[in-house]
Amino acid sequence: MIKSAAVASTIGIALCWSWVRHVQLPMGPSRLHWGGIVFGHRGCRNVPGIPENTLDAFKYAVSRGCGGIECDVRLTKDNQVVVFHDAFGGTLLKNFPPAKRIDELTLFELKECCFAADPTEQIRIPTLEESILFCRENNLRLLIEIKELKRSMLCTDKVIELYRRYPDYMYDNTTIISFHPGALYHARQKDRNIATGQIYSVNMFRTWVSHNVDTISFFPRTFPGIADRLLFFAQEKISPWVGGCSLICPRYDLYSETYRRRWHSRRVGIYLWGFADSTACTPDMRQPGVCVSADDHHEQFATAKREPDYDIFGDASASGEREEEARRKRPQLKQ
Repeated sequence: MIKSAAVASTIGIALCWSWVRHVQLPMGPSRLHWGGIVFGHRGCRNVPGIPENTLDAFKYAVSRGCGGIECDVRLTKDNQVVVFHDAFGGTLLKNFPPAKRIDELTLFELKECCFAADPTEQIRIPTLEESILFCRENNLRLLIEIKELKRSMLCTDKVIELYRRYPDYMYDNTTIISFHPGALYHARQKDRNIATGQIYSVNMFRTWVSHNVDTISFFPRTFPGIADRLLFFAQEKISPWVGGCSLICPRYDLYSETYRRRWHSRRVGIYLWGFADSTACTPDMRQPGVCVSADDHHEQFATAKREPDYDIFGDASASGEREEEARRKRPQLKQ
């Protein structure tokens, strides 16, 4: 009986491993060279008079020295991709019903809405295509975060259409990121030249339950602790390997030097987020192959540039070695 169970277990493990190897995708384009870039998180956040995830927020980030923009995308009722973070518009938009979702309005209807943080009432929700054109004109890298949960695959397909429309810019300068492993795998299954990045943190389901996110299914809503452990394992261990992610995107407090060496040995770049201010961004996080995002004061997150070394022939080093050798040869005076 025990022998039969052992044989069955071995066969089961072998079959599972074979299936995983079958669905595993090759590594995506490397993003190690993005190290040192500071991304404007939603362009900027909590800056008076400038709503997040707008072209004005992106312009502000550029003025602060950002080399890239991170933005969030959702679908409208008529399946247009817009740049907006929240599922409900009432938190950011003026005179918007609190219970109304972004995907319940068409693009035309959303373009009529103005932001509560905009005193001019002139700033509007941009489409992803408008954001891409802005980043292309300003030579910026772009991180596109898929926020959709219900229609994540459709949203991903709509983003991929823009890769077809602007291939010269998109493939080299953008990366699709998401908390949703399935959306990232779907993107790379459609086009293996697309770079993706897995975002993750701890206690995600607990956070969503506390914010009463209505798209959470029964199991994680009822057992958020167990669901968090399973999701974290899938996001950190399975998705980057099976989906061939180019970036790994943990919250900054999960970062360590061992962590950096592990991912860089696989040619995977690291993107850190969630900083409250620049003091949390330590020198260890400003290493080659590591990029970060910031809400404001972006210039404080930049990696300090090294002083130029004009001694290209090593004369200073050789001179120091000669002086050290001469010092050792001098007779030592007795005390």
